[in-house]
Amino acid sequence: MINLEVDEAYAFDYLSILYIKKNFSHKSYEQWQKCFAFLQKQINNNIFWDNIINSGEFKSMIQANQLTFEAVNKAKNNEITAKDVDYCNYQRHIAKINFQKKFFSCDINEVKIGYEKYESQN
Repeated sequence: MINLEVDEAYAFDYLSILYIKKNFSHKSYEQWQKCFAFLQKQINNNIFWDNIINSGEFKSMIQANQLTFEAVNKAKNNEITAKDVDYCNYQRHIAKINFQKKFFSCDINEVKIGYEKYESQN
């Protein structure tokens, strides 16, 4: 395995994706467990860890990923537009920003391109 240095929100977004997938297969559950333990070991503060995992911001990332997952599945059958899928992905981005700001007091490094349209609507 390769360890990659990423923003905390990116890492927890990945954990939230695995959280959704863990109910689909034993292998996915094992991946979620490994990632959970790997991140928890790096936080090294049980109270802070519990605050993160039980936070509304982490739950928002799970919800945004669930919506994106469902939208992609609908798109496979042309039941939803690409714009709708893209908007779900934008919601994921906003959830990551909010998570990063709340728990790690800094901006994310990820740069999204083409979301100016959504930002001007908010």
